[in-house]
Amino acid sequence: MSTDITPGTVMSGFWRWFGVGLFTLIILAALILTGWQAGWWFAGQNATREAHLIRNGYSNQQTLREQITQQIANIDTLTTQIAATHDRNLISALTAQRAAVAGIACQDAAGVTGDPLPAQQAQWVTVNCAAGAVRPGSRFYQAGTP
Repeated sequence: MSTDITPGTVMSGFWRWFGVGLFTLIILAALILTGWQAGWWFAGQNATREAHLIRNGYSNQQTLREQITQQIANIDTLTTQIAATHDRNLISALTAQRAAVAGIACQDAAGVTGDPLPAQQAQWVTVNCAAGAVRPGSRFYQAGTP
C-alpha cells in the first residue's frame, strides 16, 4: 500500500495544520510580549529598591547628618553677621541667605531615617522645620522661599 503525495494532499494537510500553527505563533508572541513587559517591570522595581537602599544606607545617612551639622553652624555664623552689621542691604542679603541655608538643613533633616538626630539637632529641626521646608513660624522663615 503506497500513498502518493499529490498537490491536493499537500494542500489539505497544510490547511488542516494552518490553524494550529497560527494559534501557536499567537501564543508565542503573547508570551514574548508578556516577558518583555515583565522585564521592564522588574527593572523598574529593582531600580526603586536600589534607590531605597542607597537613600537609607549608612554612608548617605551619615552624610546627611554631617550636612545638617554644617548647615546649622552656617546659620549661626550668618546670624552673628546679621547682628554685627547695620547695613540694611547686607542684612537683607544675609537674611535671605540664612533662610536658604535653613531650607537646605530642613530638606536634609527630612531625609534622615533610622537612628534619630542628636538631641540639639532634633530640637532645632522640630522648632524650625516642617515636611522638609522651613516652618512658617520659624525665625528663619522668609515668605516666598522654599
